[in-house]
Amino acid sequence: MINSGDNITVKDYNLTTKIINYLEDVENQYTEIITLCNLEKLRSAYNNLLKLEQLFEIIQNNLICTYNNNNNDDDNNNKNNNNNDNDNELYLKLETLIKKIKSEERLIKLKQEAIEIEDLLKVLSPDYKSQGWQSIQTVDGIHSMYKEHGSGIHSVRIEGIIDQPIFNVCSIIMEADLYYTWIPRLLESKILNQDDRFKRLIYCKASCPWPVNDRDICLYGYGVDMLEEENQVVVVSRSIRDQDLIGNTSLKYAETIIPQVKGNTVRAKSEISGFTIKPISATQTYVQVVSLTDPNMQLLPKWLLNFVTTQFCHYLFVMLRKQASDVASSNEYQSRIQSNPIYKEIKEKSDSYFNRIDSINNNNNNNNNNNNNNNNNNNNNNNNNNNNNNNNNE
Repeated sequence: MINSGDNITVKDYNLTTKIINYLEDVENQYTEIITLCNLEKLRSAYNNLLKLEQLFEIIQNNLICTYNNNNNDDDNNNKNNNNNDNDNELYLKLETLIKKIKSEERLIKLKQEAIEIEDLLKVLSPDYKSQGWQSIQTVDGIHSMYKEHGSGIHSVRIEGIIDQPIFNVCSIIMEADLYYTWIPRLLESKILNQDDRFKRLIYCKASCPWPVNDRDICLYGYGVDMLEEENQVVVVSRSIRDQDLIGNTSLKYAETIIPQVKGNTVRAKSEISGFTIKPISATQTYVQVVSLTDPNMQLLPKWLLNFVTTQFCHYLFVMLRKQASDVASSNEYQSRIQSNPIYKEIKEKSDSYFNRIDSINNNNNNNNNNNNNNNNNNNNNNNNNNNNNNNNNE
């Protein structure tokens, strides 16, 4: 393996071996990135992509100069052409692989996803005041917040504890076409397209209080598995863009039909929205919900803003709690859970997470007990020494 600190010349390192090692490193790192993408470990995949791009720079600065010098020496000294031809073939293979990776659509999309994930986590920072959030109310352990961005964008944020396992919460969020059954004022929720895992393109339509016209929205959403690395699962969503529909071979249907706006309905846009889902224990989950949305309204009436921030947001979280508690007894959810293999993976990841946490806690408890025993032994030794000293003094 070639390290970034290596300063190698043709004199002290065989060029053929050098190219082969670079080829192996690039192929292995690329394969690892794609594997992480397929497992929705997008943040880890992006961090590995940054390392791979650093390797490209090393190859550019180190190998190309060596390769060119080697070719010049061969031309001047008429060295063995067979070796040179072999180096040329390997170098061309490496160069082609790097070009392919740089233009890989999945990795280009990964960079955009990394930005969206970072944006979502930033607006959901625990230090909400630093992000400009205004606390509206905390009722029944549900904290509602509001933030105005200007340019027509309004943001709401809700968070609190749900006394249900993370599996139940994920199940509710996964079944997007059932949103209308529990989200207040939602008239329709349809899945326009999806993959076999955690990617969804959905349509939602909501009724608005009179005299405001109904709103609809078309969203692209995906899940991010950060459970092992950061103790949370993240769901990112935003308005659908053209690039979400073109060349997206992972989707079930070749064509995604975006519904036309009908009647007096007005189409809203979401800059970034989503959830963070953090397991507290096997039976408790901390959930954050955020939406940065342009309702496509010239002026948002104060009464409507008050309705959204003080009533709608709170009731939305109340209904999320209720829906999560009903998963085990719901025939609809249980039927979907049993028929979709992805739920088995979610359950296994959840169980594995808590087994790991239990193991860490047990080790910590054992270490604490050992430390306490050592302290007790030290105290006993000190007492014995003091007794011996007293006896000697007598």
